[in-house]
Amino acid sequence: MVLWVLVVTWMSVIFMFSAEAATDSEQTSGRIVGWLIDHFDKSFPALPLEEQLLRKEAWSFVVRKLAHFSLFAGMGVLAFAAFSVDLPLRRAFPAALGLGTARGVLDEVQQAFVPGRSCEFRDMCIDAAGVLLGAAFLLLILHLIQRKKLKR
Repeated sequence: MVLWVLVVTWMSVIFMFSAEAATDSEQTSGRIVGWLIDHFDKSFPALPLEEQLLRKEAWSFVVRKLAHFSLFAGMGVLAFAAFSVDLPLRRAFPAALGLGTARGVLDEVQQAFVPGRSCEFRDMCIDAAGVLLGAAFLLLILHLIQRKKLKR
């Protein structure tokens, strides 16, 4: 039951991020981009203004797509963990992929109704890839634990 509460909580977190208007979402990612530039792009201050703007856009794109991927990788881990309590792993894995991918599609549809946001197929694919990697990561960990137990 605790795992399902975590899944629903995580889905709520995703919902809240997706419900942010574009200006709020851009501020959040802008703070992260600013921090990344300050710490990892030492040549930034010396660049012409036009190049700075292009570089900020590039950093922002990467940050936003990594946010999608990371949120849904967490979704994949939690969904797979929750399903694997009652289902064999060979059934829990596709169930987690289905739930997480469906949430990713709903995430994008939701954004179509938020001011300044849009529904993007690319983001659906990024979300699904995150779910896949998250669930696969947990599956690998469980497999390694099981192998270690069998060796004992």
